[in-house]
Parts: sequence; structure tokens; C-alpha cells
Amino acid sequence: MSASEKMNDLTARKRLIIAQADIHRKLIAVECETILQHLGRTRDFVPQKPWWLLGAAALGEYLLPAKWRRFLRLVPLIPDLLRILR
Repeated sequence: MSASEKMNDLTARKRLIIAQADIHRKLIAVECETILQHLGRTRDFVPQKPWWLLGAAALGEYLLPAKWRRFLRLVPLIPDLLRILR
């Protein structure tokens, strides 16, 4: 493989990596928008039925497997993470 062929191969790989990174960035942006839309719907729902949230939290502790309980401990951090992402 000559030096020019090697450079062309590296340039093609670099362009591919840049294209993949751009696709991933756009995908993450779409996922963030989806999460914010769900959060908006939840904000509209919770003030109407606050008992629902309390009941779901109480049941969640007992019905979810242990690995999901670890995730529930992180839920209070979500508003802070959303503020950082904005």
C-alpha cells in the first residue's frame, strides 16, 4: 500500500467517523426533545392528580426489581440534569 493510498484510506475513515458523530449528535438531540415533551406532559398531569404520583412512588419501591430501585434513587437528579442540558 503506497503512502497516497494510505492517506486516502485514513481520510475516508475520518469522514466516516465525522458523519457517524453527526448522526449520533442529531439522535441525541431528538431524544432530548422527546424527553422534554414527556416531561411537559407529566408536568401537566401531576398537578391534576398528585395522588397518582404518590401512589406510583409507593408501589414502585415494592414492585420493581432491585436493579430498578437503584435507578429510582437517581430520579431526583433528573431536573438538575435537564437544567444542565438546556
